[in-house]
Amino acid sequence: MSNSSSIITLSITRFPQNLLIPGSKNGVTIQATNNSAKNEKFKFVFEGENLTVGLRSEELGDQIEFAPNETKNVDINLNPEIDGFGKLTISAYWLKIIEYTEKVQRVRETVPKSKVEALLEKYVFKEAKKFQTLNPKNYTNEMNLKELQQGEEQLTIMKNSYNPSLSADPTSNISSPTVSLKDIDESIRRLAKGYFSNKNLLKSLEFALGLSDPTEQINFYSNLIRAFAFENMDEAIKLVNDLQDQKIKQNLYISIVLDQIPVNPISSIKLAESSEDPFLKITILFNIAKKLYEEHNSSELSNILNRIIESLVKLAVQNNDKKHQKRLSEIFIDNLSILAEIENPGVSHGIIEGIHEQGLKEKITKEIFDIIYVLVDEIKTKIESELAFSQFFLLNTYVSNIRNEIKRFSSIGGNISNNILSGDFNFKIAFLSLFNFNFSIYPIIDRVYNDLKFNMKKSIGYYVFPSIDNYQNNELTILKTTLNQFFKNFANVTNQLCLFNLDFIPYLGKPTIIISSESHLNDNLKSKIHKLGDKVNLIIDDSMFKGGKIYDTLKEIIPPAKGEIVNLLLSYEFINDYNILIEFIKTLF
Repeated sequence: MSNSSSIITLSITRFPQNLLIPGSKNGVTIQATNNSAKNEKFKFVFEGENLTVGLRSEELGDQIEFAPNETKNVDINLNPEIDGFGKLTISAYWLKIIEYTEKVQRVRETVPKSKVEALLEKYVFKEAKKFQTLNPKNYTNEMNLKELQQGEEQLTIMKNSYNPSLSADPTSNISSPTVSLKDIDESIRRLAKGYFSNKNLLKSLEFALGLSDPTEQINFYSNLIRAFAFENMDEAIKLVNDLQDQKIKQNLYISIVLDQIPVNPISSIKLAESSEDPFLKITILFNIAKKLYEEHNSSELSNILNRIIESLVKLAVQNNDKKHQKRLSEIFIDNLSILAEIENPGVSHGIIEGIHEQGLKEKITKEIFDIIYVLVDEIKTKIESELAFSQFFLLNTYVSNIRNEIKRFSSIGGNISNNILSGDFNFKIAFLSLFNFNFSIYPIIDRVYNDLKFNMKKSIGYYVFPSIDNYQNNELTILKTTLNQFFKNFANVTNQLCLFNLDFIPYLGKPTIIISSESHLNDNLKSKIHKLGDKVNLIIDDSMFKGGKIYDTLKEIIPPAKGEIVNLLLSYEFINDYNILIEFIKTLF
């Protein structure tokens, strides 16, 4: 027995007293009682060594729930595997429900502090700080084809008349009119706007490149494309993409985006998505988001932010560069922070859960934790398994040569010590119990056997056959067959055994031992038993308990060279006082 707990009581209400053989009903019933005043769960474990343990209770699973003070029966069946003994271990585990408090991550309902403006400001183009919205009407000049032709002819005359040296000398005394670069540039602008109004953008841009100041050339050229974008965004994008100068190209993208936001956010988004630079595209989208936020356009703002998320996810899959990954995670964090505020933290949490790149996901979660999540105390329960009961039993088993006599022997409660079953005859004393009582003698004699073997390193043998027909012919056949079979016709008995033909008689008021007088061992036995002093009464009987049918039958079966038979009677006091019983048997060695 180990770890016996007061939470559950286990009683063995049915246990095989007979020799276990294959195919017989070797049933065990355990009665379990929940001693708790509340529902409890238990788990029962049955382990067999040299035994197969079969469960016969359908409800017996991983756990069984008991109501307060409820009692249930658990049935198992045993099947032996070897000659000798099997070990059955019965364990009951109490599945205790333990409550504990744990910090649990939960999604916030709202963000703790507004950061939208500060985060959007991070992505504002430097150019936007000095940006002036372009009015496309300022780049139109209604001129018909004849006027444009006349204007070009006049521009040619002006260029031919232009004298850089005279124009540059303010002290000249020449009174005739001169042509200045300013006049020429103004004529170029007027013609460029005229061609723009006539839908001839390429001609308009060609004139823009004729301005005298390179900076003015770039500005006017860019502004014409910006103005054109209000009419035809797709063609404007193509013109931008064809530019070789990356700085001009980027600035033009930015300017067109900023132009379009107030009048057509969809066009701005379209332009952003046409960008070949993914990070430029994302930055443009953030600039659009800022404008939408300022205009309180929350629905379009959410749309822009989700487009940014899509772009970031694609970049995370395509690009493993550490520098880019760092930038990606920063943008992710900023975007999710904004989204959490304008919608709710749950939206951002859902996006984080959908990120497949584990490293990026962990980094984002850590950095954005305080914005989206909060730690709360939560009461949780867990089940702890505690061993409440454990006990093992040793049972005698036999699987070889199962004849009808063996089956009959087992069915009426016959049993035999496992050393005899396994062919170990290293003992000199054996007890033969061949009489039927209103109780089984097997538990008592088996306890003696195991106590001597495991605690005192001494060995005895025993054979139990509780006759129910007073040894009529069929029982005598069983007795002879089994004794011969188990003792291997006594060929394997190496010593001359002292075989006690054991019987019990009712109480006599004091532990009483009666030995029949026919044995030549009496003097030796008498001297040994006298060591018990006045604890027992010893009677050497010469009449009533001498000889007998069973005695004579045993004499026929057992060769004198192999065994000396002694009739031994013990009063019931030995059954009720195990200590005096074991002390008596120890004196026989």
